[in-house]
Amino acid sequence: MGVLSHLKGKLENKLESKLEELRISHNSEQQQQHQQQQQQPVNQNYQQSYNETQYASSKYDRPPASAPEIPSRDYVKSSNKRFNLGSTNEVFTDDLFSSPISNQPPVSQIPQTATHPVKLPERYKSSSSDIDRPIQTNNFYGNFLVDEQNLPVWTHPYSVWQSKDDQFKGLAISHTSNAQKVFGDDPASNPVKYFFNPVAICSIVLGALEFQNESYTFKVGELERFSCGLNWQLNNRPGSMTSHILQGMGFITVVYENTGLTPAIGSKVGFQNFESCGKLGNNGNDSMWKFICTLFDGVKWVVFSNKEGLTMRNPNLISMNSNSDKGTIIQVAKLTNGDVNQYDLVAGSYPTAMSLFGQVNASGESAKYGFKYQTSGGSQSGETIQWALPHQYLAFDECMNDKEIKGMVLDSTCKGVMKAYCCSEFVMAETLPSPQIQFDPWSETKGFTGYSKEALDKIRQVAETEVGGFDVINASNTDSMYTAGKILDKGAFMLFVVARVLKDAGLTKTFLEKMKTAFERFISNRQQSPLAYETNWKGIVSTAGLKDGNFYCDFGNCFYNDHHFHYGYHIHAAALVCLVDREFGDGSFYDKCKDWIETLIRDVANPSTLDKYFPVFRSFDFYNGHSFANGLFAHGDGKDEESSSEDYHCYYGIKLWGMVTGNDQLEKIGSLILAIEKRAMNLYMLYTSDNTTVPDNFKANKVSGILFENKIDHATYFGMNKEYIHGIHMLPTTPISSYIRSSRFIMEEWNDMKLGDLVQTIDDGWKGILMLNLADADPQTSWKFFSSDQFQERWLDNGMSRTWSLALCAGVGGCP
Repeated sequence: MGVLSHLKGKLENKLESKLEELRISHNSEQQQQHQQQQQQPVNQNYQQSYNETQYASSKYDRPPASAPEIPSRDYVKSSNKRFNLGSTNEVFTDDLFSSPISNQPPVSQIPQTATHPVKLPERYKSSSSDIDRPIQTNNFYGNFLVDEQNLPVWTHPYSVWQSKDDQFKGLAISHTSNAQKVFGDDPASNPVKYFFNPVAICSIVLGALEFQNESYTFKVGELERFSCGLNWQLNNRPGSMTSHILQGMGFITVVYENTGLTPAIGSKVGFQNFESCGKLGNNGNDSMWKFICTLFDGVKWVVFSNKEGLTMRNPNLISMNSNSDKGTIIQVAKLTNGDVNQYDLVAGSYPTAMSLFGQVNASGESAKYGFKYQTSGGSQSGETIQWALPHQYLAFDECMNDKEIKGMVLDSTCKGVMKAYCCSEFVMAETLPSPQIQFDPWSETKGFTGYSKEALDKIRQVAETEVGGFDVINASNTDSMYTAGKILDKGAFMLFVVARVLKDAGLTKTFLEKMKTAFERFISNRQQSPLAYETNWKGIVSTAGLKDGNFYCDFGNCFYNDHHFHYGYHIHAAALVCLVDREFGDGSFYDKCKDWIETLIRDVANPSTLDKYFPVFRSFDFYNGHSFANGLFAHGDGKDEESSSEDYHCYYGIKLWGMVTGNDQLEKIGSLILAIEKRAMNLYMLYTSDNTTVPDNFKANKVSGILFENKIDHATYFGMNKEYIHGIHMLPTTPISSYIRSSRFIMEEWNDMKLGDLVQTIDDGWKGILMLNLADADPQTSWKFFSSDQFQERWLDNGMSRTWSLALCAGVGGCP
């Protein structure tokens, strides 16, 4: 039994208690203790402990040497339409996200169901099509969609939530600085095991006096990939407040849409001083009144409104003198460096939506992508203000050079220092993966070296036994899309080796038929737990747990957990089988599996809103630079991911599928996402010694462990063993691994974490995972391990083969 399959039982039996230990204990005691230290009480309201944002019970689970020329493959390439992007003279292809993969329903063998254990949130209707659109399940605003809808949502640098506390009802706002971070278990250790930012420091609440005494309904709406709308509506008479929540927004803005509400600003920290700065100059649509409020913690916030009359009533309340006029706007933001005028040029403008664009240049070597902001209101500059994370501003195109507001920075929760930009769009540029990174082994330092006779002889010896003895048809017959995907991918790697490395036609043809038969079970949806298209949230889910709501089935697949992990294995495996079938088979596999595979791709990475059956990019977050694995669960630290490697494996698979099938769009989308992840993951998840993004007393862990939106926990959901924490960021090791995980990083991790000593003590599949990872930095040591006559099969994870391991090691110089 493979490592992760073996651990599945442990996960099911021990997860709840482990989560209590890892998550809730140091977030119930230490959060509350630290909150008392951060917020010095000034009145009874301020002293009260927060009760609405307690953590929900979680249920989840040297530059590269030139490589040899790779032989050309018979990949079909589509023609490129071209146009110029901005002021650049480069020629770029069409927008990658303008066309859907398909606008047809999911394949017919996957039935539809209206059953799902998580009910949809109550939504307001902004257009005739708004209610029936696919809803994001792994998105940053997920806490607004599930359970009590009152846990924090991280827009970065702020967090916001629906406050239901007496006297503080409305949209609550917080920002934490690095000085407020909590470290543990032992804060004096280096490295610490985790750090988090205190939640529910209710610095500002935007609401209305009427919310305190009258009933109202909270709804969400306009649920887009990068934004959502919030609405508070009085139940018994007109009175409505709305806000649009976007990633990176510079202001938190609310709009009072009619005259039934009296705008109010609250603070649990308390207002020490509230100063009117008068009226700004002409702001475009409206002039804005400006105010500075100083809280009892010494932090200053700026308030702008298009209506005058805001007055401090008591240390916890500021309100207008009368009911709002229709269209009354209030905006707030935290002052960053004592300059009270830093926001003046952008006051009055606020984004309501954010759209994605991306183009690849004609050579296929680089790409530009970014966000366009749809705004309302007006400002003196004609622009709005947005905050950028390090992986964004380090990649900014030259057109962004004059957009930065110099000296204006705020700390993010886990991703370093953010910078402010006065703009209406972000434009980033990335170098795409080398075209040499395809199917053959590849490393950053060696490229693809080819194979010596000695290497081929050893690979053949192992493959004849291993391939002949691998019953992929029955081994993949499991109740888990994740486990089955790993096993199919294991077989696909073996198939590639016998076909493309050994060029053994007989063995290839025999095993190819087995692989096609194994896939047929899933393509026809006859696996133990078939898939279904559920029409509520709109996506492909496992029926395991669908009716009874059992989260533990298939790692929470039906709750939209880990879809890019699960389906990524199937997508990658299918690309390899399709490649080999065209050369050694009858070529029928492509026609057989195309619609099914592309249905899975649409579920994970639908690029276009024109596809009405799936949300846009369910898993990958273009703002954060990586995917989120957590699905439909409320969590006090926001969305998370514990495996960077299974994340990029998905998009590597999509890239290869596009390459094999001639789908230029998918190949380029896969390449772009991989380029973004290379930068982001090496800032936020994989730490070399010169990393300045994460705290100095954490980066010596070398890997994040679980990266949340609000904390990083050097742990896994299935155990605390060092090999688990590091290995889950390694598997599977493929040609794309060295593109993300540099040889420098691999050797630092290996030496600093003493993985060489650790591996000597391991006697299961994690041993193989660690040793194959080493191939990208020290391929000869890795080759010696896998080619040894003393090698034991139990040292292979259930998604690994010795055949592929030897081929990878040898192909990057392990056996000259």
